[in-house]
Amino acid sequence: MTAPLDDVAFLARSGHRVDVLRTLVSEPRTRADLHDETGISQPTLGRILGDFEDRNWVERHGHGYALTAAGALVADAFDDLLDTVEIVQNLGAVIQLLPTEEMDFDIRAFADATVTSPEPGEALTHVTRLAELLYQTDHIRVLTPTIAPGPEEDRRQRAAAFLDSDRVSEGIVSAEAMQREPLFDVGDEASLGFLRTALESGRVRLHVYDGPIPLLLMVADGTAVLAPTDEHDTPVVVIESTNETVRSWVDAQLDAYRERATELTTEDLPV
Repeated sequence: MTAPLDDVAFLARSGHRVDVLRTLVSEPRTRADLHDETGISQPTLGRILGDFEDRNWVERHGHGYALTAAGALVADAFDDLLDTVEIVQNLGAVIQLLPTEEMDFDIRAFADATVTSPEPGEALTHVTRLAELLYQTDHIRVLTPTIAPGPEEDRRQRAAAFLDSDRVSEGIVSAEAMQREPLFDVGDEASLGFLRTALESGRVRLHVYDGPIPLLLMVADGTAVLAPTDEHDTPVVVIESTNETVRSWVDAQLDAYRERATELTTEDLPV
């Protein structure tokens, strides 16, 4: 009797075999149909179908071939395996950076994920993408262990652009980050004025969380964003997903951190 692993290897060694199996999933096909749809030569199709019959994966239906119950089960399971491997390949080493032990969903929910990583010669590709999400989306919720560094003038320009827009923003920032890189200069009336106006607008809510934040989380215009950070709280990769399960988990994390954080109001600003 053939070992199960031998049949897995038999199928995996040939893309043509996989194509034939997948083509037969929807309905029976003749050899001519299979040739037209897959481009596989008739002699090769004959060998593949014969091998499938030997394994009880297909059976003849008149002049055509159909998957047996066993063949349908193999096709479904093999597709699941391929999907899983593709997700693992897409995420790569990033999986090790995610708090998978805290995620109450299957990692395969990241099937649609887009991963932006540093590239040779473009070490800040992921940081640029993160900035786009932070400053170019209409509705954003973010939990962050860091505050984007940069000149005060850049912050003023971003603040001015925000106040001239209809954007809505909710931020939860670690207390350590606020001490390390304050959002405002207590001696700068312009800086304080921007922040005061933003808070009074009702379109900005800021919370300070007194504790560690293991990774940056965000929901930007409905897209869930996860950005694992290094020991310096610097994002090392950006993962984006529109999967509802992933987005719900990120939203729940944001809610939980906000409940344990302290909201910053205009009364907290220097007079």
